[in-house]
Amino acid sequence: MNYWLLNMLSDIEFLKRLKQIFPSVMRHLDMLLLRHWSKKISNAENILNKSGKKFYSQNDEDGILLEILKRIKKNNGSFIEIGVGGFVANNGTENNTIILLMLGWKGIWIDSQKIDINLNENSRLKFIKEFIDKDNCIKTLEGGLQKLNLKNKDINVISIDIDGNDFFIAETLLNNGYKPDCLIVEYNAKFPPPILYNMPYDINYVWKGRDDQGSSIQHWVNCLEKFGYKLICCNITGTNAFFINNKHSDRFSDIPIDINDIYYAPDYHQYTQVGHPTSTKTIEYFANKKITKITKHPETRDEIQEK
Repeated sequence: MNYWLLNMLSDIEFLKRLKQIFPSVMRHLDMLLLRHWSKKISNAENILNKSGKKFYSQNDEDGILLEILKRIKKNNGSFIEIGVGGFVANNGTENNTIILLMLGWKGIWIDSQKIDINLNENSRLKFIKEFIDKDNCIKTLEGGLQKLNLKNKDINVISIDIDGNDFFIAETLLNNGYKPDCLIVEYNAKFPPPILYNMPYDINYVWKGRDDQGSSIQHWVNCLEKFGYKLICCNITGTNAFFINNKHSDRFSDIPIDINDIYYAPDYHQYTQVGHPTSTKTIEYFANKKITKITKHPETRDEIQEK
Protein backbone atom coordinates (compact mmCIF):
# COMPACT_ATOMS: atom_id res chain seq x y z
CA MET A 1 0.00 0.00 0.00
CA ASN A 2 1.23 3.52 -0.84
CA TYR A 3 0.76 5.22 2.50
CA TRP A 4 0.91 8.72 1.02
CA LEU A 5 -2.43 7.87 -0.61
CA LEU A 6 -4.03 7.63 2.84
CA ASN A 7 -4.04 11.41 2.97
CA MET A 8 -6.37 11.42 -0.04
CA LEU A 9 -8.92 9.03 1.50
CA SER A 10 -12.12 9.94 3.28
CA ASP A 11 -12.23 9.34 7.05
CA ILE A 12 -14.37 6.22 6.60
CA GLU A 13 -12.14 4.76 3.90
CA PHE A 14 -9.04 5.57 5.96
CA LEU A 15 -10.44 3.63 8.93
CA LYS A 16 -11.24 0.68 6.69
CA ARG A 17 -7.67 0.57 5.35
CA LEU A 18 -6.21 0.99 8.85
CA LYS A 19 -8.33 -1.89 10.13
CA GLN A 20 -6.96 -4.09 7.35
CA ILE A 21 -3.30 -3.47 8.14
CA PHE A 22 -3.53 -3.18 11.93
CA PRO A 23 -3.47 -6.96 12.73
CA SER A 24 -0.39 -7.43 10.55
CA VAL A 25 1.42 -4.54 12.22
CA MET A 26 0.60 -5.83 15.69
CA ARG A 27 1.69 -9.35 14.78
CA HIS A 28 4.98 -7.99 13.46
CA LEU A 29 5.52 -6.09 16.70
CA ASP A 30 4.77 -9.23 18.70
CA MET A 31 7.40 -11.15 16.74
CA LEU A 32 10.01 -8.43 17.27
CA LEU A 33 9.28 -8.37 20.99
CA LEU A 34 9.48 -12.15 21.21
CA ARG A 35 12.95 -12.04 19.64
CA HIS A 36 13.95 -9.34 22.12
CA TRP A 37 12.63 -11.45 25.02
CA SER A 38 14.35 -14.61 23.77
CA LYS A 39 17.69 -12.81 23.54
CA LYS A 40 17.39 -11.49 27.10
CA ILE A 41 16.52 -14.96 28.40
CA SER A 42 19.44 -16.59 26.60
CA ASN A 43 21.80 -14.06 28.20
CA ALA A 44 20.25 -14.31 31.67
CA GLU A 45 22.59 -15.05 34.57
CA ASN A 46 19.64 -16.36 36.59
CA ILE A 47 18.28 -19.78 35.60
CA LEU A 48 14.81 -18.87 36.88
CA ASN A 49 14.44 -16.33 34.08
CA LYS A 50 14.66 -19.16 31.57
CA SER A 51 11.31 -20.43 32.91
CA GLY A 52 9.60 -17.10 32.26
CA LYS A 53 6.33 -17.28 30.32
CA LYS A 54 3.32 -15.06 29.86
CA PHE A 55 -0.15 -16.58 30.08
CA TYR A 56 -2.21 -14.18 32.20
CA SER A 57 0.51 -12.14 33.90
CA GLN A 58 1.65 -8.75 32.63
CA ASN A 59 4.92 -10.15 31.35
CA ASP A 60 6.85 -13.37 32.06
CA GLU A 61 5.81 -13.67 35.71
CA ASP A 62 3.55 -16.72 35.21
CA GLY A 63 6.36 -19.04 34.19
CA ILE A 64 8.69 -17.83 36.94
CA LEU A 65 6.06 -18.33 39.63
CA LEU A 66 5.18 -21.82 38.40
CA GLU A 67 8.84 -22.84 38.47
CA ILE A 68 9.23 -21.51 42.02
CA LEU A 69 6.18 -23.44 43.22
CA LYS A 70 7.38 -26.56 41.45
CA ARG A 71 10.71 -26.36 43.26
CA ILE A 72 9.14 -26.00 46.70
CA LYS A 73 6.54 -28.68 45.88
CA LYS A 74 3.60 -26.39 46.53
CA ASN A 75 0.95 -27.80 44.23
CA ASN A 76 -2.12 -26.28 45.80
CA GLY A 77 -2.71 -23.44 48.22
CA SER A 78 -4.01 -19.94 48.80
CA PHE A 79 -3.00 -16.51 47.55
CA ILE A 80 -3.53 -12.81 48.09
CA GLU A 81 -3.02 -10.26 45.34
CA ILE A 82 -3.26 -6.55 46.05
CA GLY A 83 -3.56 -4.49 42.88
CA VAL A 84 -5.27 -6.65 40.25
CA GLY A 85 -7.33 -4.29 38.13
CA GLY A 86 -4.68 -2.30 36.33
CA PHE A 87 -5.92 -0.04 33.57
CA VAL A 88 -9.52 -0.03 32.37
CA ALA A 89 -8.69 -2.40 29.51
CA ASN A 90 -7.26 -4.88 32.04
CA ASN A 91 -10.41 -5.28 34.13
CA GLY A 92 -8.89 -7.98 36.33
CA THR A 93 -7.86 -10.18 33.42
CA GLU A 94 -4.09 -9.68 33.75
CA ASN A 95 -2.26 -10.33 37.01
CA ASN A 96 0.05 -12.77 38.80
CA THR A 97 -2.47 -15.12 40.40
CA ILE A 98 -4.96 -15.93 37.65
CA ILE A 99 -2.76 -18.89 36.74
CA LEU A 100 -3.00 -20.16 40.34
CA LEU A 101 -6.78 -19.82 40.29
CA MET A 102 -6.85 -21.96 37.15
CA LEU A 103 -4.75 -24.60 38.91
CA GLY A 104 -7.27 -24.98 41.71
CA TRP A 105 -5.96 -22.47 44.25
CA LYS A 106 -8.22 -20.11 46.18
CA GLY A 107 -7.54 -16.57 47.20
CA ILE A 108 -8.32 -12.90 47.64
CA TRP A 109 -8.01 -10.02 45.21
CA ILE A 110 -8.01 -6.40 46.36
CA ASP A 111 -8.15 -3.31 44.18
CA SER A 112 -9.44 0.24 44.43
CA GLN A 113 -11.07 -0.15 41.01
CA LYS A 114 -14.12 -2.29 40.34
CA ILE A 115 -13.56 -5.34 38.15
CA ASP A 116 -16.24 -6.68 35.85
CA ILE A 117 -16.08 -10.29 37.04
CA ASN A 118 -19.14 -12.02 38.49
CA LEU A 119 -18.27 -14.28 41.43
CA ASN A 120 -20.85 -16.53 43.04
CA GLU A 121 -21.24 -17.00 46.78
CA ASN A 122 -19.16 -20.18 46.82
CA SER A 123 -16.42 -18.87 44.53
CA ARG A 124 -12.83 -19.77 45.40
CA LEU A 125 -11.96 -16.15 44.62
CA LYS A 126 -13.06 -13.25 46.82
CA PHE A 127 -12.74 -9.73 45.43
CA ILE A 128 -12.63 -6.73 47.76
CA LYS A 129 -12.93 -3.22 46.34
CA GLU A 130 -10.86 -1.06 48.68
CA PHE A 131 -8.24 1.67 48.46
CA ILE A 132 -5.68 -0.16 50.56
CA ASP A 133 -3.30 1.46 53.04
CA LYS A 134 -1.21 0.26 55.96
CA ASP A 135 -3.96 1.13 58.43
CA ASN A 136 -6.81 -0.78 56.81
CA CYS A 137 -5.05 -3.69 55.06
CA ILE A 138 -5.19 -6.16 57.98
CA LYS A 139 -8.87 -5.59 58.74
CA THR A 140 -9.73 -5.68 55.04
CA LEU A 141 -8.02 -9.03 54.57
CA GLU A 142 -9.60 -10.53 57.67
CA GLY A 143 -13.02 -10.36 56.01
CA GLY A 144 -11.78 -12.18 52.92
CA LEU A 145 -9.97 -14.83 54.95
CA GLN A 146 -13.10 -15.58 56.96
CA LYS A 147 -15.15 -16.10 53.79
CA LEU A 148 -12.61 -18.66 52.57
CA ASN A 149 -12.19 -20.25 56.01
CA LEU A 150 -8.50 -19.34 56.03
CA LYS A 151 -6.02 -17.85 58.48
CA ASN A 152 -3.10 -15.59 57.61
CA LYS A 153 -0.65 -18.48 58.09
CA ASP A 154 -2.44 -20.41 55.32
CA ILE A 155 -1.46 -17.91 52.60
CA ASN A 156 1.28 -19.30 50.34
CA VAL A 157 1.69 -16.54 47.76
CA ILE A 158 1.28 -12.79 48.18
CA SER A 159 1.61 -10.37 45.25
CA ILE A 160 1.58 -6.60 45.75
CA ASP A 161 1.48 -4.03 42.94
CA ILE A 162 -0.21 -0.73 43.80
CA ASP A 163 2.32 1.67 42.25
CA GLY A 164 3.16 3.50 45.45
CA ASN A 165 2.96 2.40 49.07
CA ASP A 166 3.78 -1.21 48.23
CA PHE A 167 6.57 -1.58 50.78
CA PHE A 168 4.49 -0.26 53.67
CA ILE A 169 1.70 -2.74 52.88
CA ALA A 170 4.15 -5.65 52.66
CA GLU A 171 5.81 -4.60 55.91
CA THR A 172 2.46 -4.40 57.70
CA LEU A 173 1.43 -7.87 56.51
CA LEU A 174 4.71 -9.45 57.56
CA ASN A 175 4.52 -7.73 60.95
CA ASN A 176 1.05 -9.20 61.45
CA GLY A 177 1.76 -12.88 60.96
CA TYR A 178 1.65 -13.31 57.19
CA LYS A 179 4.55 -15.57 56.17
CA PRO A 180 3.98 -16.65 52.56
CA ASP A 181 6.24 -19.14 50.81
CA CYS A 182 6.64 -16.66 47.95
CA LEU A 183 6.30 -12.88 48.00
CA ILE A 184 6.04 -10.99 44.70
CA VAL A 185 6.52 -7.22 44.81
CA GLU A 186 6.80 -4.44 42.28
CA TYR A 187 10.12 -2.62 42.44
CA ASN A 188 11.19 0.70 40.96
CA ALA A 189 13.85 -0.41 38.49
CA LYS A 190 14.85 3.20 37.80
CA PHE A 191 17.13 2.79 40.83
CA PRO A 192 19.73 0.04 40.28
CA PRO A 193 21.55 -1.59 43.21
CA PRO A 194 23.06 -0.45 45.51
CA ILE A 195 20.83 2.66 45.43
CA LEU A 196 18.42 2.79 48.35
CA TYR A 197 15.08 4.45 47.60
CA ASN A 198 11.73 4.14 49.36
CA MET A 199 9.05 6.73 48.72
CA PRO A 200 7.74 8.41 51.87
CA TYR A 201 4.44 6.94 53.02
CA ASP A 202 1.46 8.89 51.71
CA ILE A 203 -1.98 7.50 52.50
CA ASN A 204 -3.51 9.46 49.59
CA TYR A 205 -0.79 8.69 47.06
CA VAL A 206 -1.89 8.03 43.47
CA TRP A 207 0.81 7.31 40.91
CA LYS A 208 0.98 9.86 38.06
CA GLY A 209 3.51 8.06 35.88
CA ARG A 210 6.70 9.60 37.34
CA ASP A 211 9.61 7.84 39.03
CA ASP A 212 8.80 9.05 42.56
CA GLN A 213 7.03 5.82 43.52
CA GLY A 214 7.66 2.46 45.13
CA SER A 215 11.00 1.13 46.31
CA SER A 216 14.34 0.24 44.79
CA ILE A 217 15.34 -3.42 44.62
CA GLN A 218 18.14 -2.84 47.13
CA HIS A 219 15.66 -1.41 49.64
CA TRP A 220 13.40 -4.45 49.22
CA VAL A 221 16.32 -6.84 49.67
CA ASN A 222 17.65 -5.13 52.79
CA CYS A 223 14.26 -4.89 54.48
CA LEU A 224 12.81 -8.28 53.55
CA GLU A 225 16.00 -9.97 54.70
CA LYS A 226 15.00 -8.99 58.24
CA PHE A 227 11.75 -10.91 57.81
CA GLY A 228 13.51 -14.03 56.54
CA TYR A 229 13.07 -13.58 52.79
CA LYS A 230 15.62 -13.93 50.00
CA LEU A 231 15.56 -12.38 46.53
CA ILE A 232 15.61 -15.13 43.89
CA CYS A 233 14.40 -13.46 40.68
CA CYS A 234 13.39 -10.28 38.89
CA ASN A 235 11.33 -10.56 35.75
CA ILE A 236 12.98 -9.48 32.52
CA THR A 237 11.04 -6.23 32.13
CA GLY A 238 12.28 -4.95 35.50
CA THR A 239 8.81 -4.84 37.02
CA ASN A 240 8.39 -7.57 39.63
CA ALA A 241 10.76 -9.18 42.13
CA PHE A 242 10.28 -12.64 43.61
CA PHE A 243 11.30 -13.39 47.21
CA ILE A 244 11.29 -16.83 48.80
CA ASN A 245 10.85 -17.71 52.46
CA ASN A 246 14.24 -18.77 53.82
CA LYS A 247 12.83 -22.16 54.81
CA HIS A 248 12.93 -22.99 51.08
CA SER A 249 16.35 -21.49 50.36
CA ASP A 250 17.97 -24.92 49.83
CA ARG A 251 15.78 -25.31 46.73
CA PHE A 252 17.42 -22.28 45.12
CA SER A 253 21.13 -22.89 45.59
CA ASP A 254 21.68 -22.33 41.86
CA ILE A 255 20.48 -18.70 42.00
CA PRO A 256 23.19 -16.00 41.67
CA ILE A 257 24.45 -14.49 44.90
CA ASP A 258 25.22 -11.07 43.40
CA ILE A 259 22.11 -8.86 43.30
CA ASN A 260 23.34 -7.36 40.02
CA ASP A 261 22.98 -10.77 38.36
CA ILE A 262 19.31 -10.89 39.42
CA TYR A 263 18.24 -7.26 38.96
CA TYR A 264 16.76 -6.14 35.63
CA ALA A 265 16.67 -2.52 34.51
CA PRO A 266 13.34 -1.06 33.30
CA ASP A 267 12.19 -2.43 29.95
CA TYR A 268 8.46 -1.82 30.26
CA HIS A 269 5.53 -2.35 27.88
CA GLN A 270 7.24 -5.30 26.25
CA TYR A 271 4.16 -7.35 25.40
CA THR A 272 1.04 -6.57 23.48
CA GLN A 273 -0.94 -9.82 23.57
CA VAL A 274 -0.38 -13.57 23.79
CA GLY A 275 -3.13 -15.68 22.23
CA HIS A 276 -6.71 -14.44 22.12
CA PRO A 277 -7.78 -11.54 24.36
CA THR A 278 -8.80 -12.71 27.83
CA SER A 279 -12.51 -12.78 28.56
CA THR A 280 -13.87 -12.06 32.03
CA LYS A 281 -16.00 -15.17 31.53
CA THR A 282 -12.81 -17.24 31.50
CA ILE A 283 -11.92 -15.94 34.95
CA GLU A 284 -15.47 -16.58 36.14
CA TYR A 285 -15.32 -20.15 34.82
CA PHE A 286 -12.32 -21.04 36.98
CA ALA A 287 -13.23 -18.90 40.00
CA ASN A 288 -16.72 -20.35 40.32
CA LYS A 289 -15.91 -23.98 39.48
CA LYS A 290 -15.72 -26.39 42.39
CA ILE A 291 -12.55 -28.47 42.62
CA THR A 292 -13.21 -31.98 43.93
CA LYS A 293 -9.83 -33.66 43.56
CA ILE A 294 -6.26 -32.63 42.90
CA THR A 295 -3.65 -35.03 41.47
CA LYS A 296 -0.93 -34.69 38.81
CA HIS A 297 -1.02 -31.89 36.21
CA PRO A 298 1.47 -30.82 33.48
CA GLU A 299 3.22 -27.93 35.17
CA THR A 300 3.39 -28.93 38.85
CA ARG A 301 2.91 -32.67 38.30
CA ASP A 302 -0.65 -32.49 39.64
CA GLU A 303 -3.88 -33.32 37.82
CA ILE A 304 -7.05 -31.35 38.54
CA GLN A 305 -10.35 -33.20 38.44
CA GLU A 306 -13.22 -30.76 38.42
CA LYS A 307 -16.88 -31.26 39.30
